[in-house]
Amino acid sequence: MTFRSITSVQIIVSYGIEQGIEQERLLQGSGLVGAQLTDHEQLVEEKQELQVLNNLMLNTSCPFKVGMELGCRYHLTSYGIMGYALLASSTARKAIELGLRYLDLTYVFSQITLTELKDDLSLRFSCDIPGELGELVLVRDMLGAAMIQREVFESNDLPIKLQFTSPQPAGLSLEGIKQKLGAEIQFNASYNGFTGLTPLLDLPLLKANEATARLCEAQCNQLLQQKQNWNPVAKLVKDTLVHLGLAASMEDIAQHLARTTRTLHRQLTLEQTSWRQVRDDVRFGIAEVLLLTPMQLDEIAERLGFSDGANFSHSFKRCKNITPSQYRKQAKK
Repeated sequence: MTFRSITSVQIIVSYGIEQGIEQERLLQGSGLVGAQLTDHEQLVEEKQELQVLNNLMLNTSCPFKVGMELGCRYHLTSYGIMGYALLASSTARKAIELGLRYLDLTYVFSQITLTELKDDLSLRFSCDIPGELGELVLVRDMLGAAMIQREVFESNDLPIKLQFTSPQPAGLSLEGIKQKLGAEIQFNASYNGFTGLTPLLDLPLLKANEATARLCEAQCNQLLQQKQNWNPVAKLVKDTLVHLGLAASMEDIAQHLARTTRTLHRQLTLEQTSWRQVRDDVRFGIAEVLLLTPMQLDEIAERLGFSDGANFSHSFKRCKNITPSQYRKQAKK
């Protein structure tokens, strides 16, 4: 499984709602719930974002148009520290090289390559997702990259041509998109991507800052390494347990996340944890907060779903290597 920040899903859902599509319909089948959209620390699986994109596509008439309009909403700030790294790069060449190096920190599903042809360099995009969903994704990814170039150069007039192998969709007006991008758009081209990059590659960028670029790239590198160790399924289960209540069973959680208990068990095992461990983490995290209040142990036990205070005390000690009473005394010192 591959995971990413929920930011891109937030952008997609916001756009869809503006088009008159209900949030519930946009999230259908993704295993995501509306409450998670407000959590900027939330992680999602790539297939969950693709499901949301597919729901958007199924409720629109022109995937190409939707891809264009949606792609224009991905600004440098959407990419977190990587956006700052791109902005602080000394030249466009450095920014492109950095972007390709840390592509896994972006929201693209397309493959991107920098290709030299005669006297020009082109940035080429390909997407192996079939059908209209693949078309929407490809166009979104290309327009998102075009927005990055526009913001890096802080210019609405770049000598770049954005080209597509497909014919221009009927009834699609390009003037607003051209104005927003500051670039020409061509259809029926030999490849999907950008051409005309060569004159821009070694121009100094307006906000170039070597020290900032080094610092941001170091953080990008750290994020890329950490990405292999993220445990987003466990976090998803924790968030859902808090949302549904501590009395929710593993079956309840699995059903809410649109997967089987077997699948959920396997995903938690891959993250070297279990349903019991995740549930205990939530329970005893809340217990530590409640123990700082005057609430009686029996009342805390009942609130956390234990049969009685003794059962709660035994379980708390097993998990924390200290009794609730001892924890309460230490916390008051």
